[in-house]
Amino acid sequence: MFDEHLTKSKVTYFQHIKWAILAGFRLIYAGVASIIHGIVPTLFDGTAPKIIIDIYHNHLLDHPNGEYKEMIKKAKKK
Repeated sequence: MFDEHLTKSKVTYFQHIKWAILAGFRLIYAGVASIIHGIVPTLFDGTAPKIIIDIYHNHLLDHPNGEYKEMIKKAKKK
């Protein structure tokens, strides 16, 4: 199961962990920025959406793991 995910994603364990850690911290930053922006609208304007859009376009949209493509299709139908 562990190797299956890495194989589908066409990455090594170290590539995977690097991406997961960096993406996780970026998403935490986006969440905190969004909360602060909600309180003070002049701060972090557009920060959270820019991070989400960047992750989507640069990592998920053309990801080799077909399961992500299916998730994207399902999300578009909602």
